[in-house]
Amino acid sequence: MVDGETKVVYHETNEGRETSQGIAGFEGNNALWFILAVGLAILIFRQGSMFMSMPATMAAASCPIVLVSLYVFGLKQGKPNSYDIELFEWIVVKLSKQSYFGPKYTEPFDLEWVNVHRKPVSKSKGDDSDG
Repeated sequence: MVDGETKVVYHETNEGRETSQGIAGFEGNNALWFILAVGLAILIFRQGSMFMSMPATMAAASCPIVLVSLYVFGLKQGKPNSYDIELFEWIVVKLSKQSYFGPKYTEPFDLEWVNVHRKPVSKSKGDDSDG
C-alpha cells in the first residue's frame, strides 16, 4: 500500500434477508390466498350489484376476504407447515368417533435390533400354560 492511501472495508448487510414479502399482513404464499379472495370479492360485487341491494352485495363480497383471513391468520401463518391439515384430520377423526390409532391402522413390526435388546418374559410360578 502506498503512503496516504486508505483501504475501503466492505461489510455485508442483511437487509434483503431480514425483510418479509407480504400484502396487508399476509406473508409469503399466504398472500396468494389474499389476492384470490380479493379477485373473488370483486367478481361477486360486480355480479351481485345487478340484482341485489348494495348492503347485501357488500356483505356477500366480503365473505371470501373474511374467510381467507380467518383461515390464514388462524391456521397457516406462524404455524408449522402441516398444522391446518392435521387439525382437519383430527376433527374428522373425532367427529367420526373412531380410534385413530386402532388395531386396523397399526401393523406389527419385527425388527432384529428391537428384539435383541428385549428382556425375555419370565413365567410366574402359578402360570402353567404349557399344559
